[in-house]
This record gives sequence, C-alpha cells and structure tokens, in this order.
Amino acid sequence: MIGVGLILGHLSAYLRLVRQETFLSLFAVTRERLLIDMSDKGKTEVYFDGACPLCRREISLYRKLDKEGVVSWVDVANSHPVVSGLTKDELLKRFHIKNKEGVILSGARAFFDLWKELPGWKWLGKLGKYPFVVNMAEILYIGFLRVRPFMQKCMNLFEKSKT
Repeated sequence: MIGVGLILGHLSAYLRLVRQETFLSLFAVTRERLLIDMSDKGKTEVYFDGACPLCRREISLYRKLDKEGVVSWVDVANSHPVVSGLTKDELLKRFHIKNKEGVILSGARAFFDLWKELPGWKWLGKLGKYPFVVNMAEILYIGFLRVRPFMQKCMNLFEKSKT
C-alpha cells in the first residue's frame, strides 16, 4: 500500500508542477539531455551497469530479443566507454543510450527509444511519443533509482545463496 501512496504522491506533485508551468524546467536535464555524438551513427548503443545484477538480467533479456544485432551493448562497469559529455559515474547512475541519430538519451526516454528497436517491444516504444507517458515513466524510474541499491543487495544475496 505504501507504493501506491508514493505513486499517488508523485502524481499529485506532477499535476501541481504542470499547473505551475515549472514542469518543463524540472525535467529539462533528465528528460531531454540532448548530447549529439556524430561518430558511428546508425546503430543504437546501450550503456548499462554490468555490475548491477538487476541491470544484467534486464539487458540479458533485451540481448536475446536483439537477434538481428541492431543494438550495440556496452557494459560501462567493465570498460571505459567514451561518450560525449558524460563521465563513467554518470553512465552508471542512470540508463543511457545513443540512438541511431547519435542523440544520447537517459532514463525513461532511453528505455522507450530502445524498446522501439526490439521485436515484441516496439508497441511499448511507440508510447514514447506521448509526453505524459514518458514523464510518468520518468517519475517511476527516479523512484526505482532510489530503491535500486537495496534491490541490488537483495539480488546479490539471492545469487550467492544459489551457488
């Protein structure tokens, strides 16, 4: 029940911000961090935290769906990728992609853009054209990021107990 209350609290805060017209400035950094990387346009690159057990499982699912190899997968935790304007720490804190046009996106916007590339998930990616849906997903993603360290610890304990 606490989760529902938290979501409703975020939703009411979102609606207040929209009414106050501060919404766009609030999400200006997280929603559309438009960094353009002109090198190697044409293939979507996904930057993920390979040290995170949750991230590894999710990326494993996406990789299985990417049978045509339209996505390049970059494990940031175990490499030193060069991404325009972003440090390794920034790449590890949030989910990032560089889309086919060379635009670097993060958070919910990045997920929607990736899903457009994956068979069986394209319908979900199409929801990314609706700002309300993307903004609500971003709010949920920010909430997830707050509990992610706890969930990682639980997953690590679970994986250790299996071995």
